[in-house]
Parts: sequence; structure tokens; C-alpha cells
Amino acid sequence: MYGLELRGRTLGLLGAGRIGQAVGRRAPAFGLRVLYAARTPKPEFERDTGATRVDISRLLAESDVVSLHAPSTPETKGIINADTLLRMKRGAILINTARGDLVREEALAEALERGHLGAAGLDVYTDEPAIHRRLLAAPRTVLLPHIGSATAETRRHMAAIAVANVQAVLSGKPPLTPVYG
Repeated sequence: MYGLELRGRTLGLLGAGRIGQAVGRRAPAFGLRVLYAARTPKPEFERDTGATRVDISRLLAESDVVSLHAPSTPETKGIINADTLLRMKRGAILINTARGDLVREEALAEALERGHLGAAGLDVYTDEPAIHRRLLAAPRTVLLPHIGSATAETRRHMAAIAVANVQAVLSGKPPLTPVYG
């Protein structure tokens, strides 16, 4: 079994907030071209990385690796579904470390079983902690139990953000990192 050479490939970031940009900033070192789809342009990110902002259709069609970094909102729930999976490049890899409900898991399992997708790596799921039974049996998958942020440094940073959110709300301001329903 052979892996995928990253040099000369395209990384598509669906969402370019803090985490998406952090992933994108590392990509050029591996020789990856970076595309991103986001609500707003990120000129500094584009300048620093050579990234190009595109619509989701182009991102899916041109990316060898699609990495999800979008929040869960009414607009993003199920954004990766049977239709969008078919629009992905044949053999592409899907990575989701953002929110489980961005992906329709049944459709993802089917795309893997049919061989349309090359692989999938997931750290989040729609019904955590449960993992969809078809994903458990799907070929070419890496399934982790939502441990992507399991470092002491990250947990301290998360605690500081939680405190800042509480302080903001108690002083009548919106939270820094709102969670959408």
C-alpha cells in the first residue's frame, strides 16, 4: 500500500478561522498549494501562504485533501453530503477535526465503500461519543475519539478562553467564541 505524496498537491480548507489558517500556514512547507472557502477574505493569510479564496465547488473539485475547519451553523450542518462528496476529486482525502455535524456520515461511508474517496480521517462525529457503524467498517478510515486538542497547553488555553467568554457575557458583551445551536 502506498501513501499520497503531498508535494504538488492541493489542500482545500473549508473554513479559515484561527485553526484553519494555522493548518494552512503549515502546508507550504510540505509543497502544498492552498485553497480556502470562507465567509470573508483573509488577505494577510493569502499574502503569507499564497492561499487562494475560492467557492466551495472549486475547492471540492481541485483539492486532493479537504480539511474541515468551519463552525456548526444552520448553513454548515451537513455541508459534506452525498452531493458534495461526489463533487470531490476522485481519490481525495477528507479530514474533519471541526464539528461532527458538518458531515453526513452515511454518505461518507458510502463514498469510501464505493472507492470514490481515497481516505477519511475523523476526530469528531455527529452523535459523539458514538461513531456511525458504517464508518467503523469503512475502508481507509482513521477514526479518533475527539482527542485532537488533548494536550496540556491546549487545555490551559481552552480554560482561559472559557473564562474570557464568561467575563464577556457577565459584562453584557457577546462571547468571544459563540456556539451555534
